[in-house]
Parts: sequence; structure tokens; C-alpha cells
Amino acid sequence: MNAFYSLSLSPRSPLTDASATLRGERGTRGVRANLRHTPASHTRELYNPSNENVDTFRFTPPPSSIHPSRHTRARRAPPLSTSPEMTLATFVFLLLASAPLARAVDVDNQACATAGTQSADFFPSTRRVSPNASVTGSADAFVEVGRLFDVYYSRSFKVVRVKEDADGLTAASYVLYQCGTPTPTTYDNGTALPTNAKFFSVPVQGVATALSTVIGVLEQLGLRDKLKLVDPSSVHAPCVQALEENNTIAASHISSNSAYWHQAINNLGSSIDMIVTDPWNTGYSNSAKDVVFDNTAAGLSMLERTEKMKFLAMFFNKEAEASAYYADQVERWTYMSSMIAAAQGRGGVPTGYTCGWVDGGLNRISSAKYKRDICEAAGLTMWESTVTNSAGQYPDRATFLADMVNVNVVIDETYATSPSTYDKTDAFAALGFDTVSNLPSDDPRTGLVLRLDKHTSDGDTTYAHADEYSAREGLTWFEDQMVHPALVLQDLIRLSWLNTFITPVQEGCPRFFRDMNNNDTVIKTTAADCPTWDRARAEKLCLAQLTSQRTTVASLLGASSANIGARLVVSCVLAVIISMTAMA
Repeated sequence: MNAFYSLSLSPRSPLTDASATLRGERGTRGVRANLRHTPASHTRELYNPSNENVDTFRFTPPPSSIHPSRHTRARRAPPLSTSPEMTLATFVFLLLASAPLARAVDVDNQACATAGTQSADFFPSTRRVSPNASVTGSADAFVEVGRLFDVYYSRSFKVVRVKEDADGLTAASYVLYQCGTPTPTTYDNGTALPTNAKFFSVPVQGVATALSTVIGVLEQLGLRDKLKLVDPSSVHAPCVQALEENNTIAASHISSNSAYWHQAINNLGSSIDMIVTDPWNTGYSNSAKDVVFDNTAAGLSMLERTEKMKFLAMFFNKEAEASAYYADQVERWTYMSSMIAAAQGRGGVPTGYTCGWVDGGLNRISSAKYKRDICEAAGLTMWESTVTNSAGQYPDRATFLADMVNVNVVIDETYATSPSTYDKTDAFAALGFDTVSNLPSDDPRTGLVLRLDKHTSDGDTTYAHADEYSAREGLTWFEDQMVHPALVLQDLIRLSWLNTFITPVQEGCPRFFRDMNNNDTVIKTTAADCPTWDRARAEKLCLAQLTSQRTTVASLLGASSANIGARLVVSCVLAVIISMTAMA
């Protein structure tokens, strides 16, 4: 634990006869971090509780002696001499002697410790995770991030504990120590570290993952260079496509027995420090390098899925960046949803329209928490069927179609082998909508049918390997929707209530929903689009797009009478507002 000292001079005596006392006070450190898991495999939403490769201890609070509220004040040092020998020179000496302690706090935790920084504080409050939607890192050493995980910070290491809960989070512990410092064996007070904890030197330099959700997080945190091995069928990010296709990043497909994937990990050897997998062991290595990351669990809210990026950031000492980005997304999401709610309260946007997340191949309607959040934030009511089983499946197609008369906005999650060639005819046939004529979603005056594949990759047709791989288009939905909740919400609001984009869409920003009523087509991104997407991320153009739209959308919704079919056809007002925005 760190100690800091202050020199106190008695105001009752001159400096030459000071009653000086050197007091040592122990600082506290503790950061509560709680992040939620959701299944990182984008094809599954129900949690499988069996996972033999993950530590299954029950969550217990950290030892009382390391809890920030139980720190005790250090023993006071004996007073210095009050004789005339306590001169100004002595005072200056003591003041200078304390300077190295202040300087030691300011050390770069992206670099390994050296002989001169072994005792430095690599995790001051400014570099700790925020326990909520605040930009500011925790002032305490123990941080709990919601119901997701918690963190204890020492000077050169941190202990991250994932909590076990009913939504599928499996308990696990990770001890992350600054590279160049000794591997810790106990907490600062000598208490044993969590049983079966995995140890990682941080910041991690090399990552292997077959999960698209991980790629989205690493891209947003500026950690693309840490990727060493990916599954090309899970990649949408154009720059990751480019690096994989020119062999800067290794590629391997997860075949039925994972043999090729495991061989690729072995071939890369020590260049891989961490393998990010999920509760179903997707792309796992069955080694101490495996880290379970799951930000897709059905029980997580939309913003909890985003906040989970804080957990992954811990392994790269990027807590401050993840906390700041999360705080920004929460603010933007909250603003947009409150704007819609206020417009509905004024009658500017109608109420009573429903939405449903539907899979025509399974005759299923989903009730996942984050999907409800998206619908409700956009001013739509989530439709819940009373005739489905626990998995949301209807007993047959006829029952499924009979219930679809209650859904205005259908969000179609039916799997398509090739989204880029999947058109309105294919979508309506798969849903069975081509056999009925009374569905509100089929009439642009009363509803919509949307798909989640507006942006896809080209499937990397250049990748060749005898591992059962076939080119498959990767969706930005699975890679980016948890990282960009505000863009997801903006996209749905635009399609539900507006007739057009209020400001031009920035190139390189993800779009998610495809309007099937208008036979909207897919935008396929390839490695050649890397410079455009890289520029959008580096210059924060997607955030700028959100900022420029919020004022004009608010003006429209506040002044117009909306209809879900008409989608606020107010071209004259729109033109004036766009001109005013451009001049501003």
C-alpha cells in the first residue's frame, strides 16, 4: 500500500523554533468493477452452465483488511526536534526528500516496469475503471462494476473477479500484474489470492480470438495491433480483413474439432498471451491463457453489453479509455431515448406500436433484455407472445403467423447463408409472410420488416485451408452493435419515425438495419474500405454524426405529427433545418 507524508508546522512558533511533526497516512485503493457477460458466440443466446475450464468459486467479498472502508491510519511518527537546529534548511531537505514519492505516481502503465519504477504506482485513480457511467476512475482501490465483476487495485497488480449470477456469468478470477514486476503471491496484507486464479502480465501484447464481439471492442479501444489470430468467418472490420488477407494477422477457421485452430495457436507460440473465448469454449485453447468473455448473454441490458468492454480493457490497462467511451455512449443513448419519450408525450410521435425480434426458421420470437431495451428506447413496445414455449418458439407456423398480426415492426433474425443476395422475396418467404395478407409489418403505412445485415463483409474468398471453411459474410451487427449502442438506436429511430437521414451518413460508420419493405440492399465492406473506416474511427466521425443529428431530430419530433407509415414526411422543414445546421 502506498504511504504519503505531510509536514506540519505549528503556527504558534517561528520557523526557527517550529514544532514540526511528520505524519504518515496510508492511502486506500479499491475499485469496484462489475461487468456483465453475454454469449460472445453470436448464434447462441441461451447460457449453458457447464464449463469445466472456468473457475467456479462462489463470489465472496475481498478480505476485510483490504476493503477501503477498513484501512487504518498509520502510526504517527515521533515529533521532530523543536530546537533552534530545526532550521529552514532542514525543512527544505525534508520537502525535497518527499518529492520522489509524488513523481512515482506518474508512470506509463503501457510500458513495462524498469529497475527505477519497481515501486511506482501503475494504477492511480486516474487509470482505474469507473464503477458506473462516470468518466472519472474510482478513488477507491476496490471497485465493483455493477453485477459484472469487481477489481482490487494494488500498486503493481490488480485482481479481477467475475461474479456468478443467474444470467450465465461464470465465476472466475484473474490476477493482472504490470509487466516487469514480480508475480504477486498474496494481496498487500498477506491474504491469499483467489483460488484457481489465472495470471497475466499486462498490458497483454498478443491475442487470439474467434469471436466477432471481441474484435469490435479491440477496434474501439485502439488495440487492433494486439490481434494475432482470428477466424475470417467472424470478421467484418475492414482493417482486420486487410491485415488477415495480407498475413499480418494469422487466420484459421474453427472446424468441427478445432484441430486447425489449436494448431494455429501452437504455431504462434509465445506471440499469443491470451485467447479470448466464451462460455461454450468457442476458439478456446484449454490452457491457462484462456479468458472467458461474454457480452451477449440474453439477461444483459443493452448498455450492460457495452459496459462489458471495461472487463476486456483491464487486460490492456485501458480502463480510462473504456470508461470514458462508455460514459459517452450512455449519455447519447439516454438523450435519444428521452427525446423520443418526450415527443410521444407531446403527441409528436404516436404510441402503441409494437416490435418483435423474429426468427422465421425457428418460428420463434425473442424476449432478450437488450432487444427490449432497443425497442423501448425507440418508442416501440416489445411484443411478448403467450403461446410460445420457454425458448420463445411457437408450436407451428400457423400459430406463429397468427401472432404476427400483433407486431408492427418485425426485426427479422432468420439466418441467411448469403445476406448480400437475400432480398425481400427471400425474407418474406422464410418468414411465411408471403402466404398472408393482413400483417401490419407488411404495409408501409403501419409497420416495417427490418433485417440486421445492412453492413456485411465479403467473407474472405482468398482464405484457403483444408479445415471445412467456406466463405461466409460477417455482419457488423455481431461485431459492432454492443460497442455502438447509440448508433443502433439512431438507426432504428430513423427507420421507424423518419423518412430520411437528417444529416448525411458518414462513410466508415456502421449501419445495422435493412428495410426489407423497400427491398433495401446490403452494403458489402472489404479490405479496400480500411482507409475509410480507419479515418472514421480516428477522427470520431460516427460520434460527430450522432451529435449533428440530435438537434435536428429533436426539432422535427418536437414540431411534427408523426405516423409510422409516413415516417415524418416533412421535406420543407427538413431542408430548412439541414441548412441551418450546415451554417452552424
